[in-house]
Amino acid sequence: MVDVIEYRDAFKHQTKVFILSILTEEFGLGDLERPDLDDIQNIYQTGGNNFWIAVDGSHVVGSVALLNYGMERGYLKRMYVEKGLRGSGLARELLETLLNYARTHHFKDVYLGTIDEMIAANKFYQKHGFEQIKNLPPDMPDFGDTVFYRRRL
Repeated sequence: MVDVIEYRDAFKHQTKVFILSILTEEFGLGDLERPDLDDIQNIYQTGGNNFWIAVDGSHVVGSVALLNYGMERGYLKRMYVEKGLRGSGLARELLETLLNYARTHHFKDVYLGTIDEMIAANKFYQKHGFEQIKNLPPDMPDFGDTVFYRRRL
């Protein structure tokens, strides 16, 4: 049984391995530094930020994070689901967890970035109410992405 929970450092190693394996094996992006994965609590769980993982027993099988950019705006990051669980509703559950948190904490907009090659991700975000926008607000980094979305809450 898979549960979506707030990240805890007890899952630090499993979370990092999970995310890096997807980035490396599926997208060939293993050559970039990911220092945020070494300090998830301090980066993603302070100042209105949060990070959730989906766990099956002791195995991390999904993740999503929300960064608070002030002015009632958040940025969705680190949304990944284990390949064998895609299409199971887990991505929707992770997204709804993030959106419910954002609403509860009075966010008005959630932004995200991805790339054209992530066709399934683009379709997923559009299906779940995200509108494609030309650019992010100027105070938000693009993290190397080329396709951007906003969802009003």
